[in-house]
Amino acid sequence: MRIETAATLFVVVIVVSSTSFAVPVGSSSAVHDRPIGALSSDTGPADGAAVVEPTRDATDPATLSGFSAVHDAGVTGEDVRVGIVGSQFAPDQARIGDAVAATRRFSGRSPGLFADTSHDTAVAEIVSRTAPDAELYLASIGPDGGPDAYADAVSWLRERDVDVVVDAGSYFPSSADGMAELNRVASSAARNDTAFVTSAGNYADRHWHGNGSEGWVAFGDGTRYNTLGGGEIAGAVSLRLYWQGDADYDLYLYRAVDGEDPLIAKSATNATGRTEAIDATVPEGRYYVAVRGGPNASNTSLDLFSSHHALGISSDSGGMVAPATAEGVIAVGAADAVTGQRRPYSSTGPALDISAPDGADTTAAGELYGSSAAAPLVAGTLTLLLAANESLTPAEAQGVLRDTAVRQDGELYLDAAGAVEAVSRRDPAIEETELDWYNETVSEDGR
Repeated sequence: MRIETAATLFVVVIVVSSTSFAVPVGSSSAVHDRPIGALSSDTGPADGAAVVEPTRDATDPATLSGFSAVHDAGVTGEDVRVGIVGSQFAPDQARIGDAVAATRRFSGRSPGLFADTSHDTAVAEIVSRTAPDAELYLASIGPDGGPDAYADAVSWLRERDVDVVVDAGSYFPSSADGMAELNRVASSAARNDTAFVTSAGNYADRHWHGNGSEGWVAFGDGTRYNTLGGGEIAGAVSLRLYWQGDADYDLYLYRAVDGEDPLIAKSATNATGRTEAIDATVPEGRYYVAVRGGPNASNTSLDLFSSHHALGISSDSGGMVAPATAEGVIAVGAADAVTGQRRPYSSTGPALDISAPDGADTTAAGELYGSSAAAPLVAGTLTLLLAANESLTPAEAQGVLRDTAVRQDGELYLDAAGAVEAVSRRDPAIEETELDWYNETVSEDGR
């Protein structure tokens, strides 16, 4: 891997368009044995990374089993409306069919006969199982929607007077302006008395953050290349480079072979700046990515994402993109339901608000892991809070969620039982003793 000699190979560049929105370059999920995602296997651990299997055994209760007591007490999400943004849903699926009040598609084209609806339907299923009497409004933006479709979808949900919006996707627009627009849409909803919940993403080992420079950028210890996966990989490779300011960068994908390493793809010039993108399909082999800065590129803050594969050099924190980085939204990380620890692949950073258990058994997608499973659990809990005390506003419910969360190592972890009990005490119509279900929920797992 001789990156220093790569400049001699620029003549064999394959230019890859960087105009696509790629929705989502990963949904923020992990499905046991089978990846779910519109364009990638953005499903928990990246290819080549150590697979983190769930630690509970067959006798342990599923993540959602403990909510039966609060449902029996009459807190079921009745009269609360929840909007769900996703690529494509199967609203006739048995688990959510009766709960769906309306559905609408905002993508520019039909997703096709064989579109995978399992991920987004599973997200809706988790919300419905957590708050079974809530009304669901499903907004589909398709596999290749853009910021405009996203804005239209959220606007439609707000016109339906939804109380909670949940989006379990992570989006990687090919322009910084597109990223900013997604954040603007989410923030606007959050400012207008709508609780906006989104997944933090599963990019802890697929994200690198560092300083740029003129010439080849060093990823760590002077290393000018960043390997993809833990060995040989094949198939789709999706890379995004983001930065702030007026500097110019180029993104390169190489194949590591004996002798000179051939250049496989170079990002096309992005007219809007501050973003470079590569989407390619590669044969089996060993690959790495490199970044080259132009004049005046020194000390620029850079963020590199690989949606499908772990990066050989990654950052300890960060890895969150729109809409999780939007102001006012609740960005949810994934935690082990038994140990209470955040999953090692779950994205983190200053924008992370709270973590919640994943590992939900769904009929739509099997066992769902990652922040795609955690986000709808938080959204469903918020729905229960609003149903338990009608005087609460969505903003106040978010405050209760944080106030009752368990703090561990500087991070917050969902205490659904404590949150529902806290708001029920404000409503004399709900007997506190009926909601004493700590031993049946998240708190049973030591959180």
